[in-house]
Amino acid sequence: MSVLARKRRRDLHRRRFQYSAVVLTVFLGVALFGASYDAFRNLDASYNRAYEELRFANLTITDGDVDSLERRVESTPGVEAVEARVQADLPIQVGETKLLGRVIGLPAGRQPEVNRVDVKAGTYLESASTDGVLVEQHMADHFELDPGDRVRVHGAGGRREVEVLGVAASPEYLWPARSRQDLLPSPDDFGVVFATEALALELAGVADPNQLVAYYDGGRPNQALTGQLTAASNQAGAGVVLTRAEQPSNSALQEDIQGFQELAIMFPVLFLSAAALATGVLLRRLVIAERPIVGMLRACGFSRAHVIRHYLGFGLLVGLVGGVLGAAVGFLLAGAVTNLYTSALSIPVTVTQLSLGTVIVGIVFGLATGILAAALPARAAAATPPAEAMRRFAPARGGRSSLAERAVPPLRRLPPRWAMVMRGVGRNRARTASTALGVVLALVLILVSWGMIDTVQILVDRQFTEVDRQDAQLYFAEPLDRAVVREVSGTEGVERAEPAVQVPVSLRRGTHSYATTLVGLEPDTQMHGFLSAGGGETELPSGGLLAGEALSSELDAGVGQEIRITSATEGADAGLSTRAPVREFLDEPLGTMVYASLPAIRAVAGPAIGIGNVALVRYEPGADREAMRDRLSRLPGVVAFEDTRALLETVNQYLGLFYAFVGVMLVFGGAMAFALMFNSISSSIAERSVELATMKASGAGFGTLARLITAENVLITILGIGPGLVIGYIVAAVFMDSFSSDQFSFALQMRGSTLVLSALAILGVALLSQWPGLRAVRRIDVARVVRERAA
Repeated sequence: MSVLARKRRRDLHRRRFQYSAVVLTVFLGVALFGASYDAFRNLDASYNRAYEELRFANLTITDGDVDSLERRVESTPGVEAVEARVQADLPIQVGETKLLGRVIGLPAGRQPEVNRVDVKAGTYLESASTDGVLVEQHMADHFELDPGDRVRVHGAGGRREVEVLGVAASPEYLWPARSRQDLLPSPDDFGVVFATEALALELAGVADPNQLVAYYDGGRPNQALTGQLTAASNQAGAGVVLTRAEQPSNSALQEDIQGFQELAIMFPVLFLSAAALATGVLLRRLVIAERPIVGMLRACGFSRAHVIRHYLGFGLLVGLVGGVLGAAVGFLLAGAVTNLYTSALSIPVTVTQLSLGTVIVGIVFGLATGILAAALPARAAAATPPAEAMRRFAPARGGRSSLAERAVPPLRRLPPRWAMVMRGVGRNRARTASTALGVVLALVLILVSWGMIDTVQILVDRQFTEVDRQDAQLYFAEPLDRAVVREVSGTEGVERAEPAVQVPVSLRRGTHSYATTLVGLEPDTQMHGFLSAGGGETELPSGGLLAGEALSSELDAGVGQEIRITSATEGADAGLSTRAPVREFLDEPLGTMVYASLPAIRAVAGPAIGIGNVALVRYEPGADREAMRDRLSRLPGVVAFEDTRALLETVNQYLGLFYAFVGVMLVFGGAMAFALMFNSISSSIAERSVELATMKASGAGFGTLARLITAENVLITILGIGPGLVIGYIVAAVFMDSFSSDQFSFALQMRGSTLVLSALAILGVALLSQWPGLRAVRRIDVARVVRERAA
């Protein structure tokens, strides 16, 4: 073993805890990169494999002249397959549970050419079975439905009992979303069944298919083809045209994947930046402590290149060990995360593959972190002239008052020990800056993680307390009248009931279009709150619309501009077609809908819509929710029931995975903060061993030294906390904003307590991380230090 290799091995052993902390930070960064990036790749591959096997539609066209449009689309180059079918939202009853479900028509005896289904249990639809259906897997799992069970569908001819022939997975409902505005319906409120085309037509009460799904060559995206078919669909009077990217289920899954992709970049960058900082600080202090050794090596004939390679070797070794371990653990974590997600969402295909590229990139990240961090200290060591380096200590510079003392002169009269603390902070600015920067990085990671949790919790609470104020909504077979609303209001446990209108509509302005829901409410409604995008609350106008804020960009519309509204349903509201101006934009966390007063909608739709098609209900305080569901579901004419509290529980259930992942990030952030600050503070104490030994020899006890060190470290930590809170908040806001879309509004919401607790947590970490260094102070051998100094 060469002289320098032997020296490096001994140096690593002597400072093993500090180097282990750096290795841990590199390991966390690379492991997080590998886990999140490979999970992103695996999930994307799993979804794409399922879409490929089940021939997921590239374009879905609803309403309009479907028959002529089918022939036109089928003959368009680039289209591999087209399927015309029926889709209708109809009430479904499973046992005593009434929900607003969806019926989709499939060809009997064969799989459709587009949007096939994967039959998990039972058999596919056969033409001989006139009353048989397939139940979508999420609905079947929730209600524990098996082949042979029976459910009731409230179709055009009334209630009809159908038999469950099988349980199926569909590429349209890998995430069971009703629409882009209703991505998280409760399983008690939404479910999908697949019927033969003949049965679906009969249940929907229509003579012809009302939906067209098209599959491009190989399922590959084709923007030009999409534009061409969208224009043709609009000419044919289509109500809604959705690309694969806009399809609600796929859109929700892609939001999830995008989150993994962003996490795969942002969090590892923070960890590896912290690792680079820790490595640089550690090696810089090592170089300062070894000035005489460096001078001796140079005087004995070792070249500058030898010295540079020697110190670069520390960074190379740290980066290599942390990178290799992190890449291996990252791969294992990625597989676990992928399996967890696909299992929780019942994805029919799970792809977990070893990505050699991710492993290599992770190791390269670790190596680059170590080498780049070691480069400056290595060059500094090699650049020092041998004669100067062989002095035990660098030439002293004149002392002066601290910045605080110069800014506030009365501080000069403080006791000497406090003056030492303040002057110690400014005496070595590089040491202070590196420790404070470590505090900033730790706070950024903690606040981004904690900010995500705060934002989701606050916005979900806002949605279900300030926006959706009803406890339940009832759907009826026929349009409502005042007598029905009075009957609902008089039901035991009901505090208030209001009529409302909910109509799927297509909004258009110029060349822009958007599919959403038009909600009509009483002018003085108590069932819905309207939060203005500019802050505060607003009221429902007598004329015009209130619109979700995302419509401003989706339709390129501003306040006062008119948009065209066309209903996208068959039935009493089918003739709804009007223009209305946007009066104000709303800040709503979930979905992007438009709201108008009931009188204004009735004036356009006419008497066929009655006074509404939905009853919104608020319970009396303390009412039993299960009893209320049972009681209200039994009212005459009620065909579906939706419990707002059950919807909240569903949201929280899906957020469980999110909380678990962010919780891991928070734990990693705490570990990084400890490793970084332990390394910085321990190195600082080691660097000042001569100074501390001198004070000890002069009679200062361990308690005095410990208080001085603690006070200085706490002061430096406080200096980093201020900028850390500001920068962490800004980064968290940018990060959360990247998740916002027309489906979710994720403007950062951070509790004041989060900032306070984060600051206190960092102070706690600082105090905890200096404990090993203080133990070393207690064990300082004054005689040895004096001998070394005399030498």
